[in-house]
Amino acid sequence: MKENTKYHNYRFLGKIQVDEIQPWFDFASAKPWDESETPWVLDNRVRREILISLAEGAKTFEELYSVINFSPKPLIISKDEYECKVEYQWTKETLENHLLSLEWYNLIKKDNGRYELAFPILKYHEIQQIENFTVKFAENWLKVITEAKTEITKNFEALGDKTFIYEFLVEKSVEKLYELLKDADFLPDKSNLQITWAEQLREIKFEEWVQKIFNN
Repeated sequence: MKENTKYHNYRFLGKIQVDEIQPWFDFASAKPWDESETPWVLDNRVRREILISLAEGAKTFEELYSVINFSPKPLIISKDEYECKVEYQWTKETLENHLLSLEWYNLIKKDNGRYELAFPILKYHEIQQIENFTVKFAENWLKVITEAKTEITKNFEALGDKTFIYEFLVEKSVEKLYELLKDADFLPDKSNLQITWAEQLREIKFEEWVQKIFNN
């Protein structure tokens, strides 16, 4: 059955022939993970301007088009001394292509004619506030675990070394906390942490590679 979506005309329909990429390489670039590289989402000025603009709130196509066509602001001298005559100009087709690409990868979504981000972008002060809560959470967890230390030692006395028990407890507690937060409507039904998906994919691919190579 022929695919009938708005993305169909923008997709490559030919035959792709590539060698298998080893799991210690980045799947998008086939380069080693330790070779840091600007993510494809941010390596283009139009996409950067789209995401920066949408981080401030939802916008229509025309509003986005007016945002990405702009003049650079002078950094040292004032606007009274010099007004920039250079403007960044892109066609509406260029903007539409980038929006389709971001939408295809579920990084943005369109609702009632307005585009908005499908994942959170936090500003510096918001990250600092989250860090404060992270420390608070961790300190309270440590208090609970310390209070339960005697009971844990008694219940798992036959295991000898207890250090791995605490690692297991923390991992399972995070999973349970995630379930409880979802039940209490603190979390969305579908995770929106794109970077987590990427890292999980790499881990799965690496485990599959190890199993294929060493378990034959």
